[in-house]
Amino acid sequence: MNATEIAAWWGALIATMVLVWDVYKWKRIGPIINVSASPDMQTYGGISDGEDDKEFVAVEVTNTGDRKTTLTHLVGFQYANRFQRLLKKRNEAFIVTNPAFSTTLPYVLDPGERWVGGIEQNKNLEDLSRNGFLYCGVYHSSGKKPVLQRVIVRERKVT
Repeated sequence: MNATEIAAWWGALIATMVLVWDVYKWKRIGPIINVSASPDMQTYGGISDGEDDKEFVAVEVTNTGDRKTTLTHLVGFQYANRFQRLLKKRNEAFIVTNPAFSTTLPYVLDPGERWVGGIEQNKNLEDLSRNGFLYCGVYHSSGKKPVLQRVIVRERKVT
């Protein structure tokens, strides 16, 4: 191998690394929305409007990207099985019009910020979780599809 071939291989390697880096940067630009959902949550202190004895699914949304986005809807979907989830064939779908213990939607979510909202955990919601796959999440202005998290409501042991 002479110096010209070594320089050609070196140039090809550097160009490939730059391309990979640019693709990585392109995929990471904009808002990156993460959702977590926790069932069986109760409020404690500070809420005096009769919600102390209710249970909620607490939905936490964080923006780890570099751009802000607007959360538009808090939603839930129920699928019969995992195959139906892959095909996006839902049995039930609902929008939470007034999320508990949160600011109202739409809500502008800046980079590094989080939003927490609650869905009242009633008998209907528990049945959706136990009779299929229940997902809760949000729609946001920078995406076409909702960002979802599975919710599993466990049966309580009677003591």
